[in-house]
Amino acid sequence: MTFKPLAMAAIATLGAGSARAGEAFLGVYQHDIADRISIGHFEHGKEIVGGFRTASLDELSFIWKPHVHFLVGLNTDGGTDYAAAGFDWRFKFGPDDRFYFEPGIGASIHTGDVNLADPNDPGLTPAQVAFRIHQLETKLDLGSRFLFEPEWSLGWKATDRWSVEMSWIHQSHAQLAGPQNPGLGDFGLRAVYRYGIDK
Repeated sequence: MTFKPLAMAAIATLGAGSARAGEAFLGVYQHDIADRISIGHFEHGKEIVGGFRTASLDELSFIWKPHVHFLVGLNTDGGTDYAAAGFDWRFKFGPDDRFYFEPGIGASIHTGDVNLADPNDPGLTPAQVAFRIHQLETKLDLGSRFLFEPEWSLGWKATDRWSVEMSWIHQSHAQLAGPQNPGLGDFGLRAVYRYGIDK
């Protein structure tokens, strides 16, 4: 699976929306962490996450004017890559509103393993059973190609254009696609560039 078409669409959308307002971001995340929601530690390397989000949209006032985000995550060690899109809501606080908390929810698609072979299938040789058990113990099987994507970020507006965010991204299917649901958690820091009018 490749995310090249999705990345091209994101770039086109970002260019088309630059006359309005929004933010572009790029960050480095610790990948596949154990965060009490995700099991963690199946995959290694860092996740390089880039994307953009719109300003708060008056057109979506019926759901409290969220930002819309699009992001792509690429793993540096051959692990799971993903793309996600969804909504965020920003809550500002502190002196001059320079700090903010921004929870969000979206949906994602990924390149990782889904539904690895069952070692309890009948007719397997001992070697085949051992191989399948090893696969289950060492590979991240997310249980579904499509996942929910809750996230949050805690940001500091350093200047009118630049912010720094601490960010958490989670992906899972909440057992709607079956019991296999280890979840995937990434946590890191990202730089954010604001273009257009700040909202």
